[in-house]
Amino acid sequence: MSQILSQDEVDALLKGISGGEIETEPEAIDESISHPYDLTSQDKIVRDRMPTLEMLTEQFARMFRTTMSSLLRKVVSVNIVSLKMMKYGEFMRTVPLPTSMHVFKMDPLKGNSLFVFESKIIFTLVDILFGGTGRDSFKVEGRDFTAIENGLIRKVVLSALNDLEKVWKPLINLNIVYQRSEVNPQFVQIVLPSEVVIVTVFEIEMDFSSGNITLCIPYSTIEPIKEKMRSGYQVDNLEVSDEWKESLESEVRLSSVNMEVLLGKTELKGREIANLKKGDVILLDRYYSDDLDVYVEGFLKFKGQPGVYKGNQALQISQVIMED
Repeated sequence: MSQILSQDEVDALLKGISGGEIETEPEAIDESISHPYDLTSQDKIVRDRMPTLEMLTEQFARMFRTTMSSLLRKVVSVNIVSLKMMKYGEFMRTVPLPTSMHVFKMDPLKGNSLFVFESKIIFTLVDILFGGTGRDSFKVEGRDFTAIENGLIRKVVLSALNDLEKVWKPLINLNIVYQRSEVNPQFVQIVLPSEVVIVTVFEIEMDFSSGNITLCIPYSTIEPIKEKMRSGYQVDNLEVSDEWKESLESEVRLSSVNMEVLLGKTELKGREIANLKKGDVILLDRYYSDDLDVYVEGFLKFKGQPGVYKGNQALQISQVIMED
């Protein structure tokens, strides 16, 4: 059926509008059921779920647990307390004073991110690293961190950043660069207060103490790879079982394969083959000093020199063939 109006229909429509027979006034909007919407608001972003990011966070917690246990020579537990999105201004209002804050950059992603260590966890780490038990309480308020404390906590932060870089490598090849440390939250404005950040809180538990560290990454930083973060396929791809990998590698190493050494080739006519007799010499297409080709399941993998080893014919590998 044609959707194009005829000339008579167009004329009738124009006549009806000019004569007032056809209403052209917009319908009144019921303000009781309308709601204002700010197009610049990022509330929708806050409700997004990123399975891959959650998986990367769990992997980081496991890896950092091993790093901290090795550093402190104690059993350390690192657990995820929360992973959520909020406005940067709201997050900064939750940061107490004094706090050790460390700014870093995740090249090639844009912008800076933040690691926040609670004061009590810092004092406990310093106590343990210097031979203490970590059970003593410390006065947090009204004091700054000493140069020794800053140096030790920076070592812990660099270890955490190294683990974070390794965890993210299957997703994107990051180069995490440490920028600086701050104590006052007012001096750490990595984004505008209204922008959304991803805040992950980890709890570190030791023998007699516990404390939180917080990872803050701006949403704008990971926005270029947000589709990878939301994709469940990426989660399955990145999850690798070490036990399955070792088992597969062991089976491959024990598998039997066919190996052949090609001494050389030549072409003979049918009558020449028919006339061959004992003692005849067939010339091949290579010299005795040339390397021989070694084939594994029909694929050229090595080159080598023939010889004798313990009374047996043998071949010494001289070159490994690398496929392009």
